[in-house]
Amino acid sequence: MHKFLGENIFQIVMIEDPIEAASILFKIKPDLIFMDISMPRINGYKLCALLRKSTSLKETPIVMVTGRTGFIDKTRAKMVGATDYLTKPFTKTDLLSAVKNNLPNAIESLSVF
Repeated sequence: MHKFLGENIFQIVMIEDPIEAASILFKIKPDLIFMDISMPRINGYKLCALLRKSTSLKETPIVMVTGRTGFIDKTRAKMVGATDYLTKPFTKTDLLSAVKNNLPNAIESLSVF
């Protein structure tokens, strides 16, 4: 993701520890969150649900990123408040499309190749 989005187009903040993620996200208030479902100590479903309960990140788009392609996984992601779902492996075009779909005003002029 950093390789595809960090080309002087977007400011990227990578958070390695999902337990620390919530407090960091509350401080920086990002425009868009990409979150893996499979993380140590807390999964993406639980973290997404936690963020959705907060007033400061309630409306922030959250894209769940995973290698899981099943209907149940996608449904569960929607149930906890995910706005979108990106399946790994993905291409630069897939990633930029997810950004464009969730932040249309921020990148109106971005061309996806």
